[in-house]
Amino acid sequence: MDRAKTASAVNLALWPPLRALSGWRVKDLNGDLAAGVTLAAIAIPEQMATARLGGFAPEIGFFTFVAGSVAFALLGANRQLSAGADSTITPLFVGGLALIATSGSPHYLALAAMLALMVGLLVALSGIFRLGWIADLLSVPVTTGFLAGISVHIMVSQLPGLLGLPSQSGETLRRVGEIAANIHLTNLWSLALGLGVFAIILVAERVSARIPAALIGMVLATLAVTTLGLKNRGVEVLGALPNGFPTPGLPLVSFEDARALVPLALLIAIVVMVQTAATSRSFAPQNGDAPDVNP
Repeated sequence: MDRAKTASAVNLALWPPLRALSGWRVKDLNGDLAAGVTLAAIAIPEQMATARLGGFAPEIGFFTFVAGSVAFALLGANRQLSAGADSTITPLFVGGLALIATSGSPHYLALAAMLALMVGLLVALSGIFRLGWIADLLSVPVTTGFLAGISVHIMVSQLPGLLGLPSQSGETLRRVGEIAANIHLTNLWSLALGLGVFAIILVAERVSARIPAALIGMVLATLAVTTLGLKNRGVEVLGALPNGFPTPGLPLVSFEDARALVPLALLIAIVVMVQTAATSRSFAPQNGDAPDVNP
């Protein structure tokens, strides 16, 4: 009997799904389904927007969310987190890869896939060896300044889309200068549409965090573009998304390129660990669990 209990405890400790399902009952199914639908309604539009932020096709964000959710369900150690593309990490991807390859090129996409695999491997190893404590080595001023810089980068990179201007490239200050020089070319329809979605998200967050504001904004914006014919008024649209999932495969990159990605992968893995630790600690007081800061 003791040997059986020991084996069961080892299984729970080694495989996260067994630990997460410990104590689960059939009557919990309705709540889990509702939570899954709510998460999908909120996350899928955000994932597509995050992919666009990184210069990828919107469907890449959806595929990333599906793959990340499945992998995290099998390997993740935290019950309060979900996995997918992140608006904080995406600028790091873009900035680092832009030094190696041309944005949007097949080489760029292959490097992005390889970088994602490398970061995933590093994060998985940090979870296996319980290295979440590394996040505590970074001071609050450092992480605050880092996240503030990322926020500025995101705002500047998305301003052309909001204003209906051509996409800009280069350093952040150069982008700001080009936006200012072309501000008179602003498409008022694009600006009104973007501010309308922003207002919906802002109001919904103040009312209730359960409201899928991003989904509501996307649906209403789509209806506005269709009914008002905004495509003919200069509003850029994504177009039809491809059907089906892409065929899985390993990215083909050279050893030199893979070696050049190592420092960037380490940096992104540390940022992921910092985010994981902060989020886990914020949820711990709500459910009475000890915070698990390991990815």
